[in-house]
Amino acid sequence: MIRKTVTPAVAYIRMSSAPQEASPAQQREAVAKLAKDRGYKLIREYFDGAVSGNKTAKRKDFLRMIADVEEKGDFCAILCWDQDRFGRFDSIEAGRWIHPLREAGVWLVTVEDKEVDWNDFASRITYSVKQEGKHQFLMDLSKNVLRGKIASAKKGQGANISPYGFDRVYYDESGAMVKRLRYGERFTKPKGWQKRFVIAEDGSAEIVRRIFKRFADSDAGYATIAAELNAEGITSPNGGVWCVQTIQQMLKRRTYTGANVFGGRPEGEYHYTDGNGEIAKGKARQKNGSPIVVEGVHEQLIPIELFDRVQRKIAGRAHSTNRPRTSDYVLTGVLRCGHCGGTLAGKGYPKNPEIPKYYTCTNGQTKPGTCCRYQIPQREIERYILGVIEKRILAPRAIAKVKQAVLRRARSKKVVQNETKSLRTKIEALDRKISKGSENLLLASPEHIDDLSRMLGGWKSEREQLQMALERAATNPDGMTPEKLAEQAGAELRRLAGYLKSHDPMKLRGVVKAMVEEVRLWWEPYGKNQKRFVQGEIRFRNNLEVLSTVSRGR
Repeated sequence: MIRKTVTPAVAYIRMSSAPQEASPAQQREAVAKLAKDRGYKLIREYFDGAVSGNKTAKRKDFLRMIADVEEKGDFCAILCWDQDRFGRFDSIEAGRWIHPLREAGVWLVTVEDKEVDWNDFASRITYSVKQEGKHQFLMDLSKNVLRGKIASAKKGQGANISPYGFDRVYYDESGAMVKRLRYGERFTKPKGWQKRFVIAEDGSAEIVRRIFKRFADSDAGYATIAAELNAEGITSPNGGVWCVQTIQQMLKRRTYTGANVFGGRPEGEYHYTDGNGEIAKGKARQKNGSPIVVEGVHEQLIPIELFDRVQRKIAGRAHSTNRPRTSDYVLTGVLRCGHCGGTLAGKGYPKNPEIPKYYTCTNGQTKPGTCCRYQIPQREIERYILGVIEKRILAPRAIAKVKQAVLRRARSKKVVQNETKSLRTKIEALDRKISKGSENLLLASPEHIDDLSRMLGGWKSEREQLQMALERAATNPDGMTPEKLAEQAGAELRRLAGYLKSHDPMKLRGVVKAMVEEVRLWWEPYGKNQKRFVQGEIRFRNNLEVLSTVSRGR
């Protein structure tokens, strides 16, 4: 039935992948025709490009549309090409997004299925059945795609991008080589072409051999090798500095032996490769699996004997479980190296309490050669920072100053003016919505009058609440007297001051997080190959309005 009135609506357009370039235009054309034929006025469009319908958290415009239902409330319908454009989630997750729409009186309209009335039992059942079908399509697609990848992997085909040190060579259907690409270059191969990895001629292959031999034939670890490469100015595969993780991952790449590897890290939302190289249902949760390995597919850059020696050494150097707990370090997330800007992380040995604990620059550890391994004893820096907090902010005299600052701020005309200005802005926005909603109510068809009336009533109720808040603001900010606000601030600070007497690291971390934005530390050369701490800069959080920056030498 064609509408004789005009109802405000929005369009939601989504394409799943970049190759669907024509899809958005086709959807817009169909949705515009739908709006014209059925009496809707499109006031806005929401568009998500190259994102799957089941990845709702990544659909930014979809989430913005849901938020606008509550914040703006200026539309009554969402127009889509098809139900799967709205989302491919199953019926359980669908309820999470449909509920706020239903509460706001917003319905879904699609080109194929027309209106979806979530207030009607039969309509809900029909929608749920179709939604499960849309979701099942993704599960079937996932299974079929993975089946094809496994089949290709068992034939030695379908390898991922080439590792550093290799080029990619493509062969057409006749077996003739037609293209060679260096590491990092992008290319979409035509259907029927095959790919192999060949040893690169730009010198990167020699770097890979050097890393494997250095690790296998010496006591050098990941950090030492990375530091040596950085010191020589050799750039990493991504063009930056070498870090520990890059070296570690490279040494585990079995592809360097000439093998084609698939499924070493099982990934999948609905299906993944199990330990037998077969399809398993469910979300992959393993960190490392049993990959499908076909030997002799690519050129061999690293001999198998050398690769095996490296794997045995890696297994022997497995990290000990004797790691420091983050919760034991009060200043975690606050300390930074003044020289490189890197964070300082706790370093200690819980099973060996006699060994002193330190905070150490993480760049010095993970990106060797980019910064020295500056470190400072845990007990010394924690005692110093907590002492400054207690003396400058949480001492009785400091708390009294904070209370006075809060009292002056609460009484200031400027604060009251800012608060009343904000309230008036919100009231004016609601007035516009109420006015527009009243117009829409007059134009709406009879079946939607109740929904629009309910929405309009909600806006009027919200406006009344804001008006009451506006009347209170000048004499009673935030519903409390300035004296009460000041007392509340003092009570909170006294509570934090009580935590300083605690030996619970988590409580002490809470104190630091509440008070301190950042602490930067600097060192200077001292003696032979030694560094000593010389200065620390503490930046307190602005909301205390007591201190901004404090420097202290030690």
